[in-house]
Parts: sequence; C-alpha cells; structure tokens
Amino acid sequence: MEIGLATMAGACRGIIHRLDSTVNNIANVDTVGFKTEQLFFFNDAPGVTPKDEPLMPRPTSLIDYSPGELYRTGNDLDLALGGTGFFAIQTEAGTAYTRDGRFALNRKRELVTLSGNHVLGTSGRIVIAGDDVEVGGQGDIIVDGRRAGKLMIVDFGNEARLVREGGNLFRDPERLAGMKWADNPGVQQGYLEHSNVQAVREMVKMIDIQRSFEAYQKIVQTLQDQDKLSTNRIGKL
Repeated sequence: MEIGLATMAGACRGIIHRLDSTVNNIANVDTVGFKTEQLFFFNDAPGVTPKDEPLMPRPTSLIDYSPGELYRTGNDLDLALGGTGFFAIQTEAGTAYTRDGRFALNRKRELVTLSGNHVLGTSGRIVIAGDDVEVGGQGDIIVDGRRAGKLMIVDFGNEARLVREGGNLFRDPERLAGMKWADNPGVQQGYLEHSNVQAVREMVKMIDIQRSFEAYQKIVQTLQDQDKLSTNRIGKL
C-alpha cells in the first residue's frame, strides 16, 4: 500500500511540474520573442530500479524555437528576425541571445535593450550617431547614409543545449550549442516577433492537467481509505 501511495504522490508531483510549465507559457503569451516550453518526464536516474522508478520522475524541458508571427510597430529601433537566429546581447553575466528586438539608445547613443544591456555588433557595441537609421536584412546598420556597424546575429546547430534565462534570454554556458553566424536572419526594421505560445492549446492542456490531478487525488483517497479499512480489520482480530 505504501508503494501505491508513493507512486501516486510521484505522479502528482510530475503533474504539478507540468502545470507550472503550462501556466508560465500562458503568462508569456504577450512576451516578445518568447518560446514555448514543453515539459516531459523520464525515469532514467542512475540507480533507479523498476520498484522505485515512479517515485523519481525527472523533468526534461524542451523548448519550441519555431518563429512567432511578426507585427508592425513603425519604430525604427524595433527589429525582428524573419528567419532563424538570435540577437547577441552583452549582459553582466556574459553574452546572451534573444529574439526580442525591442531596442533603444542610452545616453551615449549606444544600442541597448529595454533593460539596458548592450546589443552586440560584429565589432562590439553599436553607436547610433545620427537620426536616419536604416537596418538591412542581413543586419547592416546605416545611419545618415553611413555604415555604423552590423548586428551580431547568430544561430545554433543544437538549440537544445541552450539554457533559458528569464522570459526570452538564452545562454550557451558550456558552448555545446554549436554557435555559428546566421545565414539568412531576414531582419525586419519596424517589426517585432510575437510569442509562439498558442494560448488556446495551452489552456486546453491546463484543463487536462487539472483533471488528471483530480483523478490521482481520488485514487490516493481510495488507497488511504483501503489502508484504514485494512488496519481496522487487523485490529479486530
């Protein structure tokens, strides 16, 4: 009976993890450049036996990097990637990568993210010393008719190795993702990329998860009732 209850408890913990992941997707449905996370469980921990496998579900996060739809903003410093790739961003913790192209200028007229991190160019930080800004499809930046730099736009051969940081930042801490230059980034000036979260699908998933959790709760209650009944019968013998 203890194994049965422990098995159900492990399954419930797994369902809670899935619910947390789904709720996070829904919460970021309007986050620019956000990528949907799907959670799976594998009982492949070292030393796990068939007897105790159900007690040790291991969550594995898989991120859907498919592009979201682009929408027009008309802001010259809003940039979207129509193709594959990521913008490279300089943060205090090192280089990060994002599809969020909501950029601005700091006091030094350097191109930065809304949180103040520098947007990297192929030669370092990008300075916009002018008013007329044009950004080409490959990331070339022309300011008042003169070339001001080129956006550092990279792609990865193994995106599964990237680690999410926050809503729409990713890192490659162990350098296992196979970074390379993006072949065809398709930069779109004056556009941003929607989150690729499908809200209706996530809501349906959340309802299914809640129903599954309720079903497991009923099973746990039944097992507890049976345990009490067995204990009472033994006590009468």
